[in-house]
Amino acid sequence: MMQQIKQRRRVLGLALDGPTIWLSYLLLYVWPWVIEPPRPLEWQASLVAAPVFLVAYYLSFDLRGRAAWPGIAVIMLLSLGLGHLTAAASIVSLFAVMIAVQSQRGKVRRYWLIGMTAVTALCVVTGWVSWIFALGAVFFGALMAAATAANCQLQDQAEQLIRAQAQAEALAVMTERERISRDLHDIVGQSFSTIVLKSDLASRVFEDAPEHARKELEDINAVGRGALHEIRSVIRGLNQSTLLAATAQVRTLLDAADIELSFANSAENLPDSIEHALAMVMREAVTNVVRHAEASTCTIAIHERDGSIQMEISDNGRGGPIVFGHGLGGIKRRVADLGGVFEISAQTPRGVKISVNFQMDRGGRS
Repeated sequence: MMQQIKQRRRVLGLALDGPTIWLSYLLLYVWPWVIEPPRPLEWQASLVAAPVFLVAYYLSFDLRGRAAWPGIAVIMLLSLGLGHLTAAASIVSLFAVMIAVQSQRGKVRRYWLIGMTAVTALCVVTGWVSWIFALGAVFFGALMAAATAANCQLQDQAEQLIRAQAQAEALAVMTERERISRDLHDIVGQSFSTIVLKSDLASRVFEDAPEHARKELEDINAVGRGALHEIRSVIRGLNQSTLLAATAQVRTLLDAADIELSFANSAENLPDSIEHALAMVMREAVTNVVRHAEASTCTIAIHERDGSIQMEISDNGRGGPIVFGHGLGGIKRRVADLGGVFEISAQTPRGVKISVNFQMDRGGRS
């Protein structure tokens, strides 16, 4: 739509970078006729050349590279042809110069300018055009070339800025999508794992311990409501998980899976971004322990040491080969986004250990 509007403005001559407005220079071609009426051959030749010039000019104005060559050549030949009749025809050569400068780049642009200058000089030497024609073509052509080159440079810079802005916007959108995807994966994964485990437990004890089953159903309701609230916060970009809330959630999940939790946290007053990352990593890592580890214990330790925050999560499960799927890949990207270090290794004799480390400048933190 914007391109169509721009084209309409150009055709109407309402845009400063459009072709029509520059035709006002042709007033300099007909101005001598006000002082002295043109000879019949002069105005007849001008009348015949006018439609040819307009077609070549409009068709080649927006072209680039080789496609503009025929238009440049036709306009320059018309200028030299009319130059045999009137020195004012040097004005026509300015349009060839303008199109050559804006359509060509590098050496090709210089070759065109040198070639047009050489042909003009040759026509002066042979007597085809006057030296006044050559002076006007070279002097005003040089001014036109400089002005057009400067305008092209500004346009190139503007296009680069537009492309850079578009790339930045696309990157921001991609980053936001990845953030939402990671947060939703971690939240939904842990919440549904808890719901599945508790619903299985409720179904097993429903007959023998209805009150216990009722308690599990109440927990399922609370987990579901909490997950719904967090999902809405993620979509709005307001989700900031805390270690306190994440600890309660993973404890609930591990209890439902009958996995003993050992938890220690000696870090205090963490930046919101790091605390959110640690909380989300903890939730995803514990979800993986419940789903895949077949463990009976899980240990989580968070401590601050020598200006760094480190969290270690280990289990005594089956271990085995470590496969990076969406979950572990999301943890790695989440940590890397904050400049942290993520490591995962198989334990001896059993289990898996995940380590996350963030460097933190206490003095420079707001």
